[in-house]
Amino acid sequence: MMFVLKKLLAAFFLPPGVIVTLLFASSGVFWWKKRRGAAVVNMILGILLWVICLVPVSDALVRGLEKGLPRPDLEGADAVIVLSGYGDRTAPALQLRGRLDVPIIFAGYISLSHSSRDRENFFRLLEGWGVPREKAILETRSRDTIENLRRAREICRSRGFRKPIVVSSAFHGKRVLLTLKKTEFEASLFPVDFKVVGRNIRYTWRDALPDGRAVLGASQAASEYLGLLFYRILY
Repeated sequence: MMFVLKKLLAAFFLPPGVIVTLLFASSGVFWWKKRRGAAVVNMILGILLWVICLVPVSDALVRGLEKGLPRPDLEGADAVIVLSGYGDRTAPALQLRGRLDVPIIFAGYISLSHSSRDRENFFRLLEGWGVPREKAILETRSRDTIENLRRAREICRSRGFRKPIVVSSAFHGKRVLLTLKKTEFEASLFPVDFKVVGRNIRYTWRDALPDGRAVLGASQAASEYLGLLFYRILY
């Protein structure tokens, strides 16, 4: 009983659940003061925020991004491209590079553009992971997905890579596929770091409570959906 009470109190008296609690409480106060319109508005806002804070809702949004992604044919692949961004992409990309024994391009690593010492430390770290310096290509100018892939395409063309593999998080995969098509870049997607698809997720009563992790997942998914719409319209 104490365990359940502790989880309920944490869910509704810590962010983001405390905002739901305040909206419901203010709705009750407005109703008592016969300000029915304000009460209904706050109640609806509280319910909507509660829904956004649910893990199953966040998972449903992410599932829509991750499902249906193709697996590439790795035969003949001559380069690996890893895009900077959310999620665990680098480790799987390094594993794939080691498996194929091909050069690897790190696209969009702007944080390494300001310091030669940081770049040197990065290359030394790669050498410790078994990546020879001559097989590591660092691109630090591109700022988003379309710039990442445009710059990576230029590098591949200049170095004669004909069948590159792009490694990115699964929830980002559909935007990568769209960008490859828009930029006429003949590369294949290798999705990694699946959050929902392929996992046997079982929900419990605790997943009906507001959860900050759900807000983070939902915001990242919403950013991807918005990015897909933006890329379809403007590029």
